[in-house]
Amino acid sequence: MSQLDLFAAVSAVVCGVYAVLGVMWWMTDRADRAVVAGLDGVDVDPYHAAATVDGLHGADRAGAAELLRAGLIRIEEDGQAVVTSRGADPALTPEHPVPAAVLATLRGRAGPWPLNLLCGDSGHRARRDPFLRAEDARWPRWSEHAEDRLQIAAILTAALFAGWCAAQLMYVIGAFSGSAVEVVVALFLVLLVWAVFALVLHVVVMIVWPERRDRFAQYCRGLPPHPAEAALDAGQRRQLDRAMAYRAPTEPDRWPLDTPGAF
Repeated sequence: MSQLDLFAAVSAVVCGVYAVLGVMWWMTDRADRAVVAGLDGVDVDPYHAAATVDGLHGADRAGAAELLRAGLIRIEEDGQAVVTSRGADPALTPEHPVPAAVLATLRGRAGPWPLNLLCGDSGHRARRDPFLRAEDARWPRWSEHAEDRLQIAAILTAALFAGWCAAQLMYVIGAFSGSAVEVVVALFLVLLVWAVFALVLHVVVMIVWPERRDRFAQYCRGLPPHPAEAALDAGQRRQLDRAMAYRAPTEPDRWPLDTPGAF
């Protein structure tokens, strides 16, 4: 068998592997659509839906909206949140774990605190995340919440094919027929050419291969807005927007360029 025939045979095998992966992707996508079609009329927790669409930031925002609507927190002029006298009453703690976690975090602060720092607070995550993980286990989740193993297999196939092509190229030009030093140099060149081929094929696969669609997130985007956010008036919504986008004021420049003696 000539090198050309061998290359054609290996290429045919690689094409067959991609054909199988393509069929598996189609079957997976069809199963995903069938599962989502069965969700119509099913009660999805609104906080879980917010987390699915907008991430943990979305769940925290919805929890803060419920607290703001109930008068348990208020938003200061600078955009930070603070617990009100009502919010300090343990008897008024919300039953739902997400707003309860937001309120518990704010109660633990001595003064006003930025809501957009909730995701970075370990105590808050420990209170909020178990509920969201339990909800994740109840519903089918896709690309944003689980690895797309078929895409990983497609990338690995491309990498193996690139390695084989690099080795065959070095073999054809006779790089392995010299002295020991020349063989070592040839092996280094194989690795170098392999890296280049693998990078090119990786880019091609990432462009061409269809990622697994997050059908559950698409379904959640079609649900009504979170009830707590929908119940806010225009002023409260602006306050919440300001709180979730809070940025600490920067310290003024002690030596502005236009000040005499700055240099």
